[in-house]
Amino acid sequence: MTDYPPGGVLFSNKRKKTETQPDFTGDLELSDEVLSDLVSQMERGVKKPKLSIAGWKKVSKKGTHFISLRGSLFKEREDRPPQKPVDDFNMGPSKAADEDTIPF
Repeated sequence: MTDYPPGGVLFSNKRKKTETQPDFTGDLELSDEVLSDLVSQMERGVKKPKLSIAGWKKVSKKGTHFISLRGSLFKEREDRPPQKPVDDFNMGPSKAADEDTIPF
């Protein structure tokens, strides 16, 4: 049996019935190091502790699309490039409406 590092998954919510329910559901395991850092942030007075999350699009052996997750220590970075919004499970760039194309 392979010992994988802590991580998680997000699957499309097939039970979604209303717009207020989540599009994706899943879980995320955190390493002792990440958990200790979150506790340390709270002890330093941080009101909303942060961790970094990375995700990879994958397909299960049964053909189900999902996102594999990994949580890690949050580090403030000044050189962080702006994030592109995504529009659906295909996780492509968002097609934001241009103000000139809005019909009102």
